[in-house]
Amino acid sequence: MIQIVYQWEVPAENQAAFFAAWEETTLSIRESTEGALGSFCVVSVDTPTEILTIAKWERLEQWQDFINGANLTSMRAMHELGTQVSTRAYVQKGDFTT
Repeated sequence: MIQIVYQWEVPAENQAAFFAAWEETTLSIRESTEGALGSFCVVSVDTPTEILTIAKWERLEQWQDFINGANLTSMRAMHELGTQVSTRAYVQKGDFTT
């Protein structure tokens, strides 16, 4: 499993709409894209305009196919509400959360 960490800068006045767009986008991608396992979202305590969305994928190649395909337009609303600062892929080696 891999996790893709997207770092966003989202103005306070856009955050409610951004969270709604992220939820809709996540559910749509998870339902329509092979290998997509959903995502979660966290907001920085120190810098509330910094938001991370972390997407889980079965395999790196599935995410790369998604990024290189037409489905990327599904994230358009999020890009209209905030600035994507970075994207990084990580291989998950363990998970001891409950």
